[in-house]
Amino acid sequence: MNISNLSELIHANILNEGSILSVAGFALNLNELKSEFAFFSNDEKEILQAIEKGAFAIISEYEFFIKDKEIYYLKVENLEISLMKLLRFLCEEKECKFLSLKSYELSLCKAFSLNVLKGNIFIDFDVLIKAKKGEIFCFNDENYLLKICANTEILKEVNFTLLSRSSFFFTTLVCDNLYFKNLNLPFVYAQIFAKIITYLKEKNIKINFDFNKIDDFKIYFIDEKFEICEFGTSVKAFIVVSNQNTFDYWNENFKHAKGFKTAVKNSLFCDFSYSKLSDLKNLKDFKYCLILENHEDFEQEFESKSNQLPSLF
Repeated sequence: MNISNLSELIHANILNEGSILSVAGFALNLNELKSEFAFFSNDEKEILQAIEKGAFAIISEYEFFIKDKEIYYLKVENLEISLMKLLRFLCEEKECKFLSLKSYELSLCKAFSLNVLKGNIFIDFDVLIKAKKGEIFCFNDENYLLKICANTEILKEVNFTLLSRSSFFFTTLVCDNLYFKNLNLPFVYAQIFAKIITYLKEKNIKINFDFNKIDDFKIYFIDEKFEICEFGTSVKAFIVVSNQNTFDYWNENFKHAKGFKTAVKNSLFCDFSYSKLSDLKNLKDFKYCLILENHEDFEQEFESKSNQLPSLF
């Protein structure tokens, strides 16, 4: 990009006019910085390192003294706003798509390898700057998305047929003349799955999905010893979710399932209150129990003792 065009795009004042007319790319992180790039930073030490690594232009909110007069130095009022203006221009140029979704819909986007943004431009910068033409990005805050795109899209309501199921945690359905049998997906996500399938089909995007990429929730099947076991040998199941939005979604859509209960640490607004994970092993009256916990902590507490290797210490 021509540096004068960059300056105009981000509304910058040129404090030092170098001799190079254009930059080859943009970086916010020194690890991503290459020679001939423009570098965004408010940290003087990083700026000096960027110049040593061959940056052609520096963009900052502050006035730092630049010894190398060949380097362009652009001062902006707000670095965050400048980044958004740049990314908005580049994403429109690449015809990127932005999906404004509900929090619980983001879970399945990960399964389809759609990009889920973090809602912080300093964190999202790298994935957006490397976007390919027509790439899709998702987030649950439309106001944030509209700062980096002209308009957003949503998942439309679609017709689908949920076929008979042998388990709450496996789904067979038909949508848009496509048949999906025994998906390793809880039925409460069938509608969202159908929406994404229809959206991708309309965009002529190849449909691939991997439910192992979903990290918002995990299903753990438990045997009579309250140890994690394989599906089919269990007597109960814990639905372990990692955030409140996912907890609320499961609670609302699964609450009519027979034997469904909720458990929350040190709370009165649930079926079971507990102070530590081991307390859950004393619960009796449930078939499915929804909890808000860290997956690794849960696995450590409930993993099968017979599968553990003996300690040397």
